[in-house]
Amino acid sequence: MEDPYLTVRTCVDDGARQRAEHVLTAIAGSADWLVVTSQAALRALADLTSSEQLRLAFAVGAERGIGFATVGEATAAALQELGAGSVLVPAQSTAESLRQELSSRPPGSIIAPQGSQAMKGLAGGLRPLGWQIDEQVLYETSTVPVRPLSADRLATGDFAVVVLRSPTAVRAVASFVPVLPADTTIVCGGPTTAAEVERLGLGTVVISAGPTAAAVADTVVDCLNAGE
Repeated sequence: MEDPYLTVRTCVDDGARQRAEHVLTAIAGSADWLVVTSQAALRALADLTSSEQLRLAFAVGAERGIGFATVGEATAAALQELGAGSVLVPAQSTAESLRQELSSRPPGSIIAPQGSQAMKGLAGGLRPLGWQIDEQVLYETSTVPVRPLSADRLATGDFAVVVLRSPTAVRAVASFVPVLPADTTIVCGGPTTAAEVERLGLGTVVISAGPTAAAVADTVVDCLNAGE
């Protein structure tokens, strides 16, 4: 069962388009790195400017040698589809792992289009090392205003496994169901999401071997088989 606990939408405030254009200008002409931690940032850029402008900025940036970095293979593929060449992806798909990768390189400037609930660990860890981080909020992530249909079933243990793939999703679920039954397993795509589950005391956590949909699905199957 799929049930949205979050809404993700491109920013619509008066300055949103200006922020998006600023990002494209930085990609094309000034930033040393483009760091994107979610495909939603790329969709927002296209919404606020155009796909053609986005591709042009990528082409110009790639030509002058801007670096591209992200935390997962799916977003890396989206960057490459837009015209990025090599994309830096850390071995572990977390912002902390990306911070470690970048901190081993000479400090430079980063343009980082992101969401309203983006975690600040990456920027906070790099700025003391001399990095300049330009963060621009282009999309909003918020908890749905109406209690999801699955919330009562979650609370009563109708589901053997719950899949959560971001800390924001963890907080959204916890806002409706503060604690899941002990026999409900929470499968997380990575350690950052799992840490948020543990911080909130939401329930029993299993971390997938990888963040991809296939790896998460395999972990779910393993959990279901173990419960038979």
